[in-house]
Amino acid sequence: MKLIATSAAFAVLGALALSACAPATQVLQPAAATKAHAGNVTAKGTFRGENNHIVTGKAKVSNVDGHWVITLDENFSLDGAPDPKVALGNGQYVEGTILGELKSLTGKQSYVLPANLDIGDYNQVYIWCEKFTVSLGVADLELI
Repeated sequence: MKLIATSAAFAVLGALALSACAPATQVLQPAAATKAHAGNVTAKGTFRGENNHIVTGKAKVSNVDGHWVITLDENFSLDGAPDPKVALGNGQYVEGTILGELKSLTGKQSYVLPANLDIGDYNQVYIWCEKFTVSLGVADLELI
């Protein structure tokens, strides 16, 4: 399910996310709109490897103390690559969305979105090889 940015759709997101699966038109919005739901996981996705790499585990998006956070779960793993980064995409990797260097090839790790990135603009989490400008793996995000 793709995440499509709309302002009105987020107004009902909280109730829908708690009671049922959100329709495809529901979106993630900036932290200011979700302070009442701080700490709640709003979207998640399962990694799949790309370009002959093996990437496993899940990514989740949550709002913690007014900041959007991408967390790779304890089952996350990457088979190895030079210069792996965590980044965002919307159907493809979006340049300028690198959240940081991958902290470890395995295990739970979190990355805070900088203020200049609007989580509502993205529907994927990438493990990106900056050195060779290629995707190592991607998780398509779905609202929960």
